[in-house]
Order: sequence, then structure tokens, then C-alpha cells
Amino acid sequence: MEEIANLLSDLQKLNEETKSAHSAKVLRGLRDRMDSDINSVLRKAKIVKTGLELLDRSNGENRRLSVEFRGGSAVDRMRISVTNGLRTKLRDTMNDFQTLRDKVLSDHKEYLRRRCYNATGEVPGEDEIERMVSGSGKVEVFEGRTELYLENKERHEAVMDIQRSLDNLHQVFLDMAVLVETQGEKIDEIEHNVANAGSFVSGGTNSLFYAKQVRKKGKKWVYWVWAVGLIILLVCFIAMLSS
Repeated sequence: MEEIANLLSDLQKLNEETKSAHSAKVLRGLRDRMDSDINSVLRKAKIVKTGLELLDRSNGENRRLSVEFRGGSAVDRMRISVTNGLRTKLRDTMNDFQTLRDKVLSDHKEYLRRRCYNATGEVPGEDEIERMVSGSGKVEVFEGRTELYLENKERHEAVMDIQRSLDNLHQVFLDMAVLVETQGEKIDEIEHNVANAGSFVSGGTNSLFYAKQVRKKGKKWVYWVWAVGLIILLVCFIAMLSS
């Protein structure tokens, strides 16, 4: 996770460097470094994803080892919580990479807007900028200007490559985020069942206590009836003797 975070930081710095670079050669070097960093992140993210899947299988096997480790037990919930804690961090990192992707695209649009304005004195519309970014639009302001043309070509290819790589990376992170939600729902369901079981046990305990109290009261009433009956018999017996 720390290595992925460091690579993200390096990518952010390289993206800032591209803003002040106007040479196609320099841009190509920055592009190669960004490609290398993104590929490294992609490899590490896939390794982490595989590791998380192995942890899930390990958690499942651990539940079968002992009754104390069964689903919903304190040990099982702790293992799942630790595993999902790592996934949550990865999901946050995924959002950071998505922010970087959006910024790279936004910076490129701003570059095109500024270059067009400097060349024509007019600010191009958003639709025109979108066509330039997608490659379907013709950037006439760069025609006949070799340096500008090469710079724009290098920037455009770099942005497209970075977007494709970050999209692939986003899909890997997205798969892990789905696993987080699935495991989270399982934990919530387990905790809900445990809470319900607790309430049933508590309710059963209260009912048993109430039944015991009723039984005690019933016994007391029987004793009182017997006592009153004996007193009546004694009174009658004494009356008979007196007569």
C-alpha cells in the first residue's frame, strides 16, 4: 500500500511537470516515466487483489477449523474486519487515482484552450475542445508549426495512454471495492443475526424468570389455602368438643 501511495505521489508530480514542458522530447520522457509508474501500480494492485482473495479463502477455511472460529464468532469477525480494512484503504486510493485521471484530462483541455486562444484570439467552445481531445477534431492552429504540432501530438498521445492505463487500474480497484461491499454486507448480516439471537436469549431468560416467579406465587397460594383449611377444621373440631 505504501509503495502504491508513493507511486501516486510521483505521478502527481510528473503531471505538474508536463505543464511547464514545451518540448516534444521532454514530454516524451515524462510520458514514459508516467507509463512506467502506472504499470508498476497496476502490477502491485493485482498482487494485492490476489492476496485479498487468498485471505478470503483463508477466512473461510478458518471457520471450519473449530466451533470457536465459526461464522459470526469474535475471531471470524475480527479477521474479516482486518481484511476489509485493507480493502477500504485501497478504495480510497482508487478515488485518488480517479482524481488524478480527471486532472490529467482537465489540464490537457486547458492547454488546448490556451493554445487556441493565443493563436486565434478566440476561446474554443467545449464541444470543439472535446473533439480535439477525442482526436476527431482537427487542430488547425498547430498546422504548419512543427514544434507546436509535435508538442500537441505528444501531449495528446500521453493523455490517451494515461487514461487507458488508469481505466484498467480503476477496474482492478473497482473489483476490490465490490468485494468490500459484499463482505461488509455479510458482516452486517452476521451482526444482525447475533443481535437477534441475543434478544431471543434475553427474551427466553425473562420468560423463564417470569415462569419461576409465577410458580413461586402459586406455591404460596397453595400453602395459604391449606393453612386456612386447617384453621377451619380446628375451629369446627373445637366447637364439636365444646358441644
